[in-house]
Amino acid sequence: MWIEYSVVSDAADAVCPTTEQGSSLPRIIHAEGTGPMKRILVSTFFGLVAGAICATLLFSGGILKYTAVTLAWVLLNRAVMGFAIGASALKLHWAWNGIVVGIVIGSIFSWFLYMNVGGAMPLANFFVNGLFGLMIEFFTTVVFKQRSPARAMRPAVA
Repeated sequence: MWIEYSVVSDAADAVCPTTEQGSSLPRIIHAEGTGPMKRILVSTFFGLVAGAICATLLFSGGILKYTAVTLAWVLLNRAVMGFAIGASALKLHWAWNGIVVGIVIGSIFSWFLYMNVGGAMPLANFFVNGLFGLMIEFFTTVVFKQRSPARAMRPAVA
């Protein structure tokens, strides 16, 4: 995928008029013919899958007591993580992108564990978040071949 700068003279002019000939807005062209929305949907789906795996391990291991709120919190955590991985514009290798975004987004939700479980659980969750982020990014980028638009951008040569 790359960005091509060209004159756009459609509905974008009504929103952001800049010149009489049209606006000079970048058009994003995806090399595989699909938009970044597909990457976001795929990574969010795998975030939900990761949430199901995580919830199964937490409840079957007796780490957390099963309640509908806890299940929803774990699924929401991983779904938001998947969405953030898919929408990420970090120019990192795919593996590092998954780890970094997984740790950052997962750390926001780990306060729940700190308040309910305490001890070393939030610290262990820090590393598990990176692992789940890597897993989500692996299936999104490698298995389903949905590369990050930030990594695939190349300026158009005039």
